[in-house]
Parts: sequence; C-alpha cells; structure tokens
Amino acid sequence: MKYVCIENDVVISVLDYEPNVPASVSVVTISDIDGNNLSAGTHIFDISSSSVVEKPAEAVAQENTAVQNGQEREFLNSTDWKVLRHIRQKHLGIATSLTEEQYTELENQREAAAQRVVDIE
Repeated sequence: MKYVCIENDVVISVLDYEPNVPASVSVVTISDIDGNNLSAGTHIFDISSSSVVEKPAEAVAQENTAVQNGQEREFLNSTDWKVLRHIRQKHLGIATSLTEEQYTELENQREAAAQRVVDIE
C-alpha cells in the first residue's frame, strides 16, 4: 500500500509507510500499482475524487514542451561563449578559433534552437 498525504487541498507527499501526521493533513491509501503510476509520472492524484487518474493529454504535452524548451535553452546558454569569443577575436584582429563556416553553422543552429522554443501558458 501507498499513502497520499494531502494538506490544504495539495498533495504534499506519497509514502511507502503509513505516516503519523498532524490533524491538518489527511491521508488516503492507494494501491501499489497506483503509487507506481504516480511515480512514473503517467498519472496524478485527483483530490476531488481521492483517486489516481491518468494525466490529461494537455498536461503531458505541456511537460514535453517544457523539457524541449529546456534542452534548446541549454544549447543556447552553452554556446554563448563560442559566439562571444569569435566576435571578440574578430574585433581584436586575431585568428579566430572558429572558421567563418563553423561560425555561420553555429549561428544557424542557435537560430533554429531559438525558433523551437515556445511560450508555455
């Protein structure tokens, strides 16, 4: 059995053992299968029905978008230094670490990544 702890209409934890909680926390017992579904992220605990239900498709899509946005932003953040180094080297009139073709390819990749980032409402 698993135990879902709820306080102020918010799930605060899912435990493998029966908790000793203050009166302000309610505890709902769920099956191990439901607990595993919660852990896998495919389901959510619906407080109004006190049951585990499949996560809505729009929530899954939003989570996937957030993950993809994070990957794109990480790429942009991790390549900023290459762009700045190239610009600085050109400004100083010294040999650049990237060829013009490499720099153009990097900027094309960065632009494509920036275009893939979407706003999440």
